[in-house]
Amino acid sequence: MKKKKKYSLAEKYFRRYLKIAPLSVALCRSVEAKNFATVKMVNPILDIGCGFGEFAQVFFEDPVDMGVDNAPLDLYAASKVNKYKNLLLADARKLPLADQSYSTIISVSTMEHIKKVDSVFKEAYRVLKSNGVFVITVETNKVDKHTFYRPLLKKIGMSFLSEKFTDAFNVLFHRHTILSKKEWEKKIKTAGFFIEESRYIVSPAIIKFFDIFIPTALPSQLFRPIFGKRIVYRPEFIVSVLTRLFLRYIEDEESEGTVVFLVARKA
Repeated sequence: MKKKKKYSLAEKYFRRYLKIAPLSVALCRSVEAKNFATVKMVNPILDIGCGFGEFAQVFFEDPVDMGVDNAPLDLYAASKVNKYKNLLLADARKLPLADQSYSTIISVSTMEHIKKVDSVFKEAYRVLKSNGVFVITVETNKVDKHTFYRPLLKKIGMSFLSEKFTDAFNVLFHRHTILSKKEWEKKIKTAGFFIEESRYIVSPAIIKFFDIFIPTALPSQLFRPIFGKRIVYRPEFIVSVLTRLFLRYIEDEESEGTVVFLVARKA
């Protein structure tokens, strides 16, 4: 019987993502996944902004207790991945959940997509049990300057077009709240949490690759309105080739980063 090969966390998550997501997404999300893996998560777990269940599909071995999102089609798709015991259509700023009902709350690159995001942090605090942990990743204002196309446009004297590109990018990806690391930390603390860990992840190199390869993600995105998820097909040898090319960037310790990884606790 052939032995199953053991991979590092970074490689394990990257390979899993490459089976279901565009390269641009796989690069960023696998970095986030390897960082989430450093945190002990106690059940019951609530996933705020679960989308169509892509992160849960890659990260969790057992089903998550509850996933929350405000997009009905995404929740329908999430129900098909069998990684959630329960799914709830709701606004994260006003969760229809009981006080102190979850031991762990996670949120993967969601907060930047929400207006009046302070209400989400207050709700997370309310719903979390005493000594519960709140783990999030969120974009900071460092992301845009490390992209590929927009800085290039500025360099060749097309700053106006670069700004238009940023506006279009924000509309397309529903980016509403782009703050500094310090500002995100302040919002977490204001909600009542104390921060156990706060550090940059997702290196500038990863963000450049993300931006470069966004056009290649368009075909898979076209299927989302039909199937409720991205449709990606990569033979195993392509997965292995991409892993050899990009794994070192995912395993990078992120001495400089663009996304903040926050672990906070409720007293």
